[in-house]
Amino acid sequence: MGLLLENKKEKNIRPIHYLGSKLRILDKIKSAIDYVDSTGGTMCDLFAGSGTVATYMAQYRNIVAVDIQEYSKILCEASLKEIQKPVDSEEIINAILNHPKTKLLNECFNGLISYENESFINAVEGKPYDLYEIIEKGSIYAFTETHQNKDFSKNLYFVLDKLQNKLDKYNLSSSKEIMITRYFGGIYFSYKQALMMDFIANVISEQSGLLKTKMLAALLSTASEVVNTIGKQFAQPLKVKKKDGKLKLSLLKKIFLDRSFNVIEIYSRWMEYYLNCGYSIDKSKVICTDYVEALDLLKKSNISVIYADPPYTRYHYSRYYHVLETICLHDNPRISTTFPGGKGGLSRGMYRENRHQSPFCIKSKAEQAFNQLFEKVCALDVPLVLSYSPFNENSKEAPRVEKISELTTLANRYYNKVEVIDINDFAHSKLNQTEKNFEKYTNSESLIVCTQR
Repeated sequence: MGLLLENKKEKNIRPIHYLGSKLRILDKIKSAIDYVDSTGGTMCDLFAGSGTVATYMAQYRNIVAVDIQEYSKILCEASLKEIQKPVDSEEIINAILNHPKTKLLNECFNGLISYENESFINAVEGKPYDLYEIIEKGSIYAFTETHQNKDFSKNLYFVLDKLQNKLDKYNLSSSKEIMITRYFGGIYFSYKQALMMDFIANVISEQSGLLKTKMLAALLSTASEVVNTIGKQFAQPLKVKKKDGKLKLSLLKKIFLDRSFNVIEIYSRWMEYYLNCGYSIDKSKVICTDYVEALDLLKKSNISVIYADPPYTRYHYSRYYHVLETICLHDNPRISTTFPGGKGGLSRGMYRENRHQSPFCIKSKAEQAFNQLFEKVCALDVPLVLSYSPFNENSKEAPRVEKISELTTLANRYYNKVEVIDINDFAHSKLNQTEKNFEKYTNSESLIVCTQR
């Protein structure tokens, strides 16, 4: 069920599947923010992520949303800002379907998509090998850039090689017009889904201003909804084989479901959402930078309270959303390798090189990062509400980089009053490597409230 559909009775929408989403504790976060600042002044959301907290709080306060990732900037701007002139979403869809490049790209990819369709039919008939090979090895980028073709079946090699010849013929081999399909088709999405997202991205690239932002946000939400992975994250494609090399037939139902989603229908629904959401243009500001630079910039702003939700574990958020970041940047990134020096070949998740690595996720750097956070917020003379997750050592959760007690000790260096509010009966979405979609664990959030009074 889609992100919009599953929340259709809720006023608050989750724009993407997000690790550690705060959707279900928004009221508690608001209460803590109002507790430390009763003026209703401007709030800064310092690690805005998918923008859920910022968008909710914009009902009550002016907002400054900050995040270092481009996809976060797009989601926040699209959700927070109201478009001024009416836009016909049907015209947008028609422009996508009738774009001048659509016919040519369809002609280039028709052989590969036909092969994919045949693999689906074979899988339904109990022969899933071809479909599983697409998921395991089907990246066009990996095929053309590494020339590691000896492990491909004859049939898949033939259709990929034929596609490459067509792309070369039309000078499309490295074109941004097929970026999503080239990097992520087959492994994260069906080729047909990825190609349709490329059609959408090509029309988006011709737009400007807030309309471009909202169209791009709708594409991000669509990608998050249709992606075929465990937990709907982008950390890695499905592992279709067991350790003994046998195929995981239990995945077939999920593969059929996710790869049958109609991209254009889902995109149309998200376009309607983004075109009709938002607040006055002057009510919010979105900054794409790191927390240190942002806090320096805020010295010139009239901020009343800061809410901070930094990462908790050693798993970098950029690993889970690198596909969305690449869609936003619409470039042709180099892909990192499994080990330095190119050993081990391309990363299985197709991570872009030099993706952001948060110091809050690195044990040797986290204490300094938090110390800098407390120091710079204190220098602004505003209260701080910090979200963090306690660690249950008896569970199978990933250990937290810092303990709550360690953070309160740091906070007490700068604030006269530091309180910890435990949020009970709350379960995070845990995007893990098991075949359980969204494993739950409770008592997983605390708010560290820092004031000078």
